[in-house]
Amino acid sequence: MTTLTEIKSIVNDKHKKELLEGLKEVKKQIQEADTAESMVLMVKLNGDYVRFSTSIGNTMDLVAQLELLKFDVIKRMKRED
Repeated sequence: MTTLTEIKSIVNDKHKKELLEGLKEVKKQIQEADTAESMVLMVKLNGDYVRFSTSIGNTMDLVAQLELLKFDVIKRMKRED
């Protein structure tokens, strides 16, 4: 019988693998693009949200990125209902 600890470990490993694959794809896309200007990344590590980003040169561009991200999250949430 699988224990709760083993299940948590399997789930955590799955999430980590998915995150690392996503980062690998982002890196590939940045390398292949003609231009790359800014990035905002938020990840939950050990229960805390941690933000990584490039320098903020244009605040309105950053706000637009966040609005697009919010819209995408809401669309995904509605598909799951």
